[in-house]
Amino acid sequence: ATIYLLSPQTKIVISDVDGTITRSDVLGHIYPRVGVDWSHMGVTALHSSITANGYQMLYLTARGIGMATTTREYLSSLSQKGETLPTGPCLL
Repeated sequence: ATIYLLSPQTKIVISDVDGTITRSDVLGHIYPRVGVDWSHMGVTALHSSITANGYQMLYLTARGIGMATTTREYLSSLSQKGETLPTGPCLL
């Protein structure tokens, strides 16, 4: 587990997971589990640009608590053209 301690001055950008990072809500749950990339192209570059401009990413999802581990693993493993998603809290 990771605990994020942010200062009151931290600028936060909230990103939904399903339908924003993934291309759809339902298939975004299923396809990554069987090895199919179902993410929007360029999402890692976009999120990396956001953090390069001084913002902290916060990921938000309506997935059930039972999917917490797989969701965090998906976010940390997503890679496009050698670029990964920036680290950040994931709220379920």
